[in-house]
Amino acid sequence: GEEEEEDGVEPTFALVGHSTGCQNSVHFVKYGQEDLVKRTKVIALQAPVSDREGPSQEPQYNSNIEYARKLKKEGNENEMMPRSAFWAPITASRFLSLQDVGGDDDFFSSDLNREEMKDKLGHIGKDGEEYGLNVLVAFSGDDEYVPEFVDKEQLVDKMCFAMNSQCSSSSVKVARPFMIPTGNHNLSKGEGDAERFVEAVGEMLSNLPKQSLPAEH
Repeated sequence: GEEEEEDGVEPTFALVGHSTGCQNSVHFVKYGQEDLVKRTKVIALQAPVSDREGPSQEPQYNSNIEYARKLKKEGNENEMMPRSAFWAPITASRFLSLQDVGGDDDFFSSDLNREEMKDKLGHIGKDGEEYGLNVLVAFSGDDEYVPEFVDKEQLVDKMCFAMNSQCSSSSVKVARPFMIPTGNHNLSKGEGDAERFVEAVGEMLSNLPKQSLPAEH
């Protein structure tokens, strides 16, 4: 049921998405229950990396994609992929969402052009500006799941540009980049990296109007 604070003010929320949780957060803003989306005031995306680009460098990538597409074409998209295809049990449908070009989760690949990325991420700024949302895009400079050929700073800037592209003016910035130069994928190696990320999220929360602060539960 609906929760309310003692003074009648509805609670607000903050989301932190890690890795594939970043796609979940982007999806939530577009397709989540509108009342909950409107009450979400901070989203921190930590390691919003492509699930396609890294695997695409592996020798078995093309054969895995072709097999998954074949299953889908035959109406068997809910059948499991071979164990060698992925680190966890996965259906052909979910495999294509993660690893095929233009898959449902293909939001953050560096080879997406600006228009393609705007189509996938532009709603963040459009809806975020209306609802008072602030988005932190935290990217690690030493993320082991990002191929070496990817310019990470350029990529995170392109993501933020796409997210802010549908704001009412160029001066409105719903999303902002936050590079962690020595960070790995889950911020477990570089000294102080996790703390820097937590501090950045805390700063975003502390800058919210008092009535917009997420409720404590």
